[in-house]
This record gives sequence, structure tokens and C-alpha cells, in this order.
Amino acid sequence: MKTLIVYFSASGKTKKAAERLADITGGDLYGICTKVVYPESYLKKLAIARREFKDRKYPKLVGDVEDFASYDRVLIGFPVWFGTCPMAVSAFMKKHDFTGKEVFPFCTSGSSGITKASADIAADCEGDVREGLRMNKADEEDIILWLS
Repeated sequence: MKTLIVYFSASGKTKKAAERLADITGGDLYGICTKVVYPESYLKKLAIARREFKDRKYPKLVGDVEDFASYDRVLIGFPVWFGTCPMAVSAFMKKHDFTGKEVFPFCTSGSSGITKASADIAADCEGDVREGLRMNKADEEDIILWLS
């Protein structure tokens, strides 16, 4: 089974989680990049994200996954923003055909869960969306169980 780990990381935490998943699964990594880079300042980043959600504005993405169709399983990671995934993740989901793929959402979050984000991802794609995993305290055994 060919695995792709796609992630959007605003602070580096989700990137670290994605790299950990790549080590465990042997999957390929792909970082979602937006044309306009989010500022380092948490408050400024939050203001832009709030505006994107309010206006349902999908940011323009830079680059793409090579041969997306060849992957059977896609793990998609993100920080939880406003209870769900960032609009950059939704833009990526809408850009690709997930038909026939297993989709495993994962998130990094200080306090929010992944339930709403998983439902939103299921609404954005035709893949087989599995239960999501909040990575903050997940150990290797939790991850293997989640993927099985």
C-alpha cells in the first residue's frame, strides 16, 4: 500500500508530527504551501485565518504532489483552527480526487479535538475517511492501531 503524508503546518508542530508518521509508515511527505505565507505572529495569523473562514476563501496553493493518483492511503495533517482544518487543507482536498483512497486525518492542537475537522474533510472528498487522530500525545502503538 503506497502512503502519502500531506500536512499543513503553521508553527512546525504539524510538520514534526508528519515526519514522525513518515518514519513509522515509510510514506512520502508533502507539505501544503500557500502562495501568501502566513505571518509568524499568532494574532496576525489568527486574523487572516478568521477572514478566510468568514469569507470561505481558499488560499492559492503553491506546487503539487507528483502522481497523486498512485497513492492508496493519504494521511492529512493540520493544526486545528476554529475547531476544524485550515482553509489551505480544504483547498488541497478540493484540488484532488480521493476516490478509492483511504484518508486518515491527523491534527496537532493544544485543546481542540479532531471530530469536526474529520467530518469537514469527509465532506470535501470522495475517499474513505477514517477516524482522525490528535497527535499531541500519541505514541507509536496508538499510531499503528489508528492506521490498522
